[in-house]
Amino acid sequence: MNPRRRNLWPVLLVLVLVSRAVPAVAASSWHCGSRLVGTGQSVDDVYDLCGEPAGRTASTGFITRHLPCGVDVTRAVLVENWTYNLGPKQFVRYLTFRDGTLVQIDEGSYGY
Repeated sequence: MNPRRRNLWPVLLVLVLVSRAVPAVAASSWHCGSRLVGTGQSVDDVYDLCGEPAGRTASTGFITRHLPCGVDVTRAVLVENWTYNLGPKQFVRYLTFRDGTLVQIDEGSYGY
């Protein structure tokens, strides 16, 4: 075997192991049944498409906007985290809403 290729095996092994250790993967869309849900949609749209989530939490977050005049404006926003667990044959989905808009979809391990 070529010595260069032999030296790549440990690197490839580490990359595979690290990729398996990551618990959640971010996505910009998700098929909720036969419907597509994506970032940018409202809380109401996602609820209408996917129904009641298995879990919901709410907290207050802060968004800072940098204005061209050199002023920073910070305001409080509602942050909601929804969990959809659709059973052992599908991955759990974690949805994050900021100020009523879906901003992130994470994929966990298989549901229960």
